[in-house]
Amino acid sequence: MKCGGEIGTAALCFGIFFASSANAELPPELPGDEITQEHLNTEIPKDTVKKTVATKPSGTGLPWLDKAVNGWDAPSLAEQMAADEAAVPIGKGGIFIPRLTAAANEPDVNILDSADRTVVSGNTGRIFSMEPGSYKVVLGSGAHNQRLFRSVTVEEGKTITVIPDWAGLAIETVDSMAIPFRGEYELVCIDEFEAYGRGFGANPELGEVVKTWILNPGVYKILGVGQGYNSLINFVTVRLLPGELCKLLLVQDTTSFRILGGGTVEVTPTSKITSHWKYGANIGGNVNFNSEVDRISKDTTTSTLFGLLSTLWLTYQHKPYEWRTRIRLDEGFNFSGSDISNLLTNADDFLLNSLLIWRFLPWLGPYGSAEIRTTFLPRGYIRAENSSYFCILDDNSRIVNPSASFDSSRSFGLKPSFAPLLLTTGIGVSVDALKYSFLETNIRAGFGGSYSHFPHQYQIVDSSAVSLWQTTPDTLRAMARKSVILQPKGATSDFGFGPQASISGILRIGRFITADGELNVFAPVTPEQRLLRPDFDLLTNISWRLSNWITLDYTYTFLLKQPEKVDARLNKSTHGVWLRFSYSSR
Repeated sequence: MKCGGEIGTAALCFGIFFASSANAELPPELPGDEITQEHLNTEIPKDTVKKTVATKPSGTGLPWLDKAVNGWDAPSLAEQMAADEAAVPIGKGGIFIPRLTAAANEPDVNILDSADRTVVSGNTGRIFSMEPGSYKVVLGSGAHNQRLFRSVTVEEGKTITVIPDWAGLAIETVDSMAIPFRGEYELVCIDEFEAYGRGFGANPELGEVVKTWILNPGVYKILGVGQGYNSLINFVTVRLLPGELCKLLLVQDTTSFRILGGGTVEVTPTSKITSHWKYGANIGGNVNFNSEVDRISKDTTTSTLFGLLSTLWLTYQHKPYEWRTRIRLDEGFNFSGSDISNLLTNADDFLLNSLLIWRFLPWLGPYGSAEIRTTFLPRGYIRAENSSYFCILDDNSRIVNPSASFDSSRSFGLKPSFAPLLLTTGIGVSVDALKYSFLETNIRAGFGGSYSHFPHQYQIVDSSAVSLWQTTPDTLRAMARKSVILQPKGATSDFGFGPQASISGILRIGRFITADGELNVFAPVTPEQRLLRPDFDLLTNISWRLSNWITLDYTYTFLLKQPEKVDARLNKSTHGVWLRFSYSSR
């Protein structure tokens, strides 16, 4: 009874609420149009449809420059600008001068104002912040009037890029065995005859690197030192194109600096292991077989020559470290007939060179180097048919007795393996002390050590080296005249260590005079102490351009070596004057 009463009361309340709601007005409609699912499908693309985005071209817009950039050692223009952390302040603009190689390897640039006053100087490959206005950018190698001038107008908030329509020339000097050394040469532009003066290669053992010439495009002639400009020998030529970096290999004699060959090839082309590691190898060989038949004497002689030349290198470059290791193996074998026991060594040379440089500043960095040079195979000698014996002298150059002094073998071993064994090490610091448009200097200082070991060996001497012929029996003298005479050399070692230093520089006086020089000093302290008697090696050159086709050169050299052994001392100097000219009717 109670439950039925509660249900009735609820029903009555619901009825009253429904009646009141039926008499109320509905709220107004919401503004706008109703968006259905069909409308969404027609207006919005499906997720599976890829939307294309227009991309900007990655090149510079100049086909010749885009092609030239691929040969640079430096990054592209965009990467160089992005890597420059120098922001242009508000109210200023920027001037960007790109680089083709490492910034420290190229000449500095100067920016002049409208009054031809130098406003700022620095390396290529960076952005210079400048006040708005007109400026001249001066860059390149050579005297002042030979450098490149570019006019630019700086606007606030904008960076102006100087288009690199110039060319770069990097000349690496090596000897005939492809070993880099500090060679010398002269550079001349033969289009309108511009003599740019003397250039030098780089000695990697001292932490040096090849410097880059920045030049106008054209045809250039690389001459041997002191060679006439119109010479048809002792030179190579190269053509430089706008924006191009040309790497030229110059092969020279290490003593006279005479040019033996050259061309636009790299002595060490490399492949990448990673972004910082590179490696390379050159492996070559040859086989030469000769046979001679003499039908009158009924004699047949045969000879076979094998040759192997291999070079391997491994480099690591990641700022601030540079590490270069080079291995070179040159082997040659020669034997006559089919007798392997008469095998002779024609060439046998092993070289391992390693150099580590820490360039914590572009102009400053310590270096360390090590080198091993030796031979792997023993060296022998085959006597000719007109010789009957090998006559082996004693330590006093005497013939002792027939059984001990004469050997009837066809071949004899002169040197064992590892004869000699040469080890050299060096540590030092290389500093670009001054680097201006008119003056550049470099200082290197450090310590060097060398160790040489010569095992017991024999050398072939003339019969006049045999002493006391009067006391030698006639029979032994007769045998000696028909022998190959061998002089023994006892095993010996040599070690030297001491400080070494050098300073080199180039001075440009006005527009027509260039002076350069290098001074090397070595003062060993052990086993011979010569701090107060060091060795000096000086080379200077002054070049005066009298006119467009006449140049006057003066060269002075001075060499002083002061060891305790009198026979090893040197004290000499040379003077040289050259009046060189060039004329062409074209």
